[in-house]
Amino acid sequence: QRNKPNPRELKSPSGLKVLVGRNRRDNEAICFQLSKPTDVWMHSRGCPGAHVLLCVRRGGPEAKDEDLQFAADLAAFYSDARTELRAPITTAEPKHITKPRGAPMGAVSLRQEGKTLVGRPNNVSDDLKEARERSGAAWDEMGYRKLGTRAKNKKRTASVEKAKKVKNREEARGKNKRRQRKEEQDWY
Repeated sequence: QRNKPNPRELKSPSGLKVLVGRNRRDNEAICFQLSKPTDVWMHSRGCPGAHVLLCVRRGGPEAKDEDLQFAADLAAFYSDARTELRAPITTAEPKHITKPRGAPMGAVSLRQEGKTLVGRPNNVSDDLKEARERSGAAWDEMGYRKLGTRAKNKKRTASVEKAKKVKNREEARGKNKRRQRKEEQDWY
């Protein structure tokens, strides 16, 4: 049950269900388990992000332009393009989605793309923005995490690397000194 996919479920303006992947497992499930032939799959072009599925069922209401725009905005918001004003969003029919051999979970390729939409991450509702900030994923306008966590991690990593280099140098010097002492003892 822990490995069961659990995508985010939202409703579009005309009441259609929209699924948004939370992680690689959800993205994989959205593409290959939960999608039907009539659905519309979306993803931000050229950057990592969530897979979004606009569920259009037979006998149900047709997807309107506002529904497609809503899903495109979600795809842009839940991707690395969230700090942009506009982001290109690729659409496809689920039957054209394939998994490359040996690819990691969640990675897909498209045999045929649909039309490209323009996603506007700022048009997402404030509830979703607040939920994202509460979850600790707040971003500033430059694309960096707020509170400088990305830079802090880089500094920590750099300082750890520096400490490792210093330690390795000291060990190498110590070995050289031992070697020199041993050679001196051999001569006497």
